[in-house]
Amino acid sequence: MITLNDSELETLLSEDVPYGDLTTASLGISDQRARITFSTRERPLVVSCTEEAVRLCGLYGLEIDGFVKSGTLVPPKSVFLEAHGEAGTIHRIWKSVQNLLDYASGIATYTREAVLLARSINPDIVVATTRKTTPFTKKIAIKAVESGGGVAHRLGLSESILIFDYHRVFFPAEEAFSEALSKAKKANPEKKIVIEAGDIAEALKFARLGADILQLEKFPLTKLSDAVQILRADYPHITLIATGGISAKNIAEYAGSGVDMIVTSSPYSAQPADIKVTIEKL
Repeated sequence: MITLNDSELETLLSEDVPYGDLTTASLGISDQRARITFSTRERPLVVSCTEEAVRLCGLYGLEIDGFVKSGTLVPPKSVFLEAHGEAGTIHRIWKSVQNLLDYASGIATYTREAVLLARSINPDIVVATTRKTTPFTKKIAIKAVESGGGVAHRLGLSESILIFDYHRVFFPAEEAFSEALSKAKKANPEKKIVIEAGDIAEALKFARLGADILQLEKFPLTKLSDAVQILRADYPHITLIATGGISAKNIAEYAGSGVDMIVTSSPYSAQPADIKVTIEKL
C-alpha cells in the first residue's frame, strides 16, 4: 500500500502551520500535557492514512497509545487513533491529521460500498479508479481507494499502455495503426495492450488486431451486455473493462453485464468522513 514520506507529511503540516500556533502559544499552554483521540461518530467507517497520521504525530514527539491499520472497518462511536504529549504539539498537528483522515477515509468508505455492491452481483469483479484525481492528492487518494478494496486502473502514463482515439488520430490508415500496434506489442512483451472502444464495431476490430484488454467507454447498459456476449464468443480470453458514468448508484447494474473490471472516478468526489476529535488535559 502507498505510503506518504516524511517530507510530504511535513509539507502537509506546513500549509496549516507555517510559523507556529499563535493561539496556543499566546495562551501559555504549549507545555502542558494532553491527549488527542480520533473516533467515528454514528456511522461505521473504513479508515485510511492512519499510518501517516501516526507518523506525523511521531515526527513531532507525540506518543501513540493505539491505532488501527488502513483498510479497517471501524464500528460507530469507536476510537481508532489515540496519542499523548505536549498540548502545543497536539494543537499543531490536530487539524492536518483530521483533514487527512477525513478525506482519505471518506474515499475508502465509498470505495468499499462500491466494491461490495459490484461483488454482490459478480464476486470476481475488480473495481478500479482513474487518473482523474484532485491535483496534489494522488498518493492519498490511491491509498484510500486501496484501503476500500479497490485498485488503481493506472498509476500514471509510465507503467501501462492504453490507446485512446487521440492516439489513433495519428494513423489515418488502419494498416498503419495495425503495424504500430504490432511494434508496440513486440517492444513491450511484458505489458498488456489496452485499447478504448466506443462501440461494438470498434471493439471487434481492436480484438482482431490483438488487443489484450478492451476498455468499453460509455456503452449503454443494454449494449454493454450485448457487447460482452459477442466478444466472449469469439475472444474468450480478452479482458473487458466498463468505464464512463459509473458510480455506487449504478455499479451493480454494470457488474451484471459480465465485464471483468469496472473503472470509475466517483470515489474521488466522495463526501469526506466526519471524524470526531477530542483533546483533553492530562
